Amino acid sequence: MEGSRFDLPHRTYYLLEGSFAGFDAWATRADGASQFRPAFVWPADHAWCLAFDVDPHWAGIGAAAGAIDDLRADPRLDVVLADPGEKQPAYY
Repeated sequence: MEGSRFDLPHRTYYLLEGSFAGFDAWATRADGASQFRPAFVWPADHAWCLAFDVDPHWAGIGAAAGAIDDLRADPRLDVVLADPGEKQPAYY
């Protein structure tokens, strides 16, 4: 994999650049097999950030209040507000 690599405890990340239109292709090898899923995605203007952890059912999104309100209003999504000052949910 090309890109700058950095390691954290129990995680290795690569810094890649591309268009959001290619999001699905970022996680796919040339032979079509799934290899990686982006852990953090944000646009050049840093207006929002999407973060995935190792749990495939969870993603964190940081954005302006209006963007979060739009997500919360979409009935297709299960959006839960997170307060960084509160204890975060744990899945066992």
